[in-house]
Amino acid sequence: GYRFPQLDDIQLALRTGFMGQQLLDPPSVEGWHTGTEWIFTGGLVDRINFAVEQFGDVSQPGVRSIVDRVRAEGDVVSPERMVDTCLDLLGPLAVSETTRQELLAHASSGGEMRFDTEENAHSSAQRIKEILQLIVPTREYQLA
Repeated sequence: GYRFPQLDDIQLALRTGFMGQQLLDPPSVEGWHTGTEWIFTGGLVDRINFAVEQFGDVSQPGVRSIVDRVRAEGDVVSPERMVDTCLDLLGPLAVSETTRQELLAHASSGGEMRFDTEENAHSSAQRIKEILQLIVPTREYQLA
């Protein structure tokens, strides 16, 4: 059902203005600029920090949904499969080989994602969160 916006919702909407795109108020009937046209240093830093913050809490519905989708791959998920699933769910995003290797290196440092016990599931969720937080500052994500 319908619910009234909470104060957090209003603050969230206001933050988009600080990042260069005022919610429901494009600069013209053509909408907002895309790609590199709307990137400026302060706004880019704000957008990256905002995106990293949004993916920082695995209890949030969107992050939880991504964790659940990775978990649906099975009780044991390879780092490569986890990275591919996260890239697909955040885009789908095609990233450079360099970016992909960096993400895989980080994901591989902890071995396979395991969901067979509550402790393993919690640890794997934290690792998925970290990969999401590494994807959102990438050039490919920011320019998608």
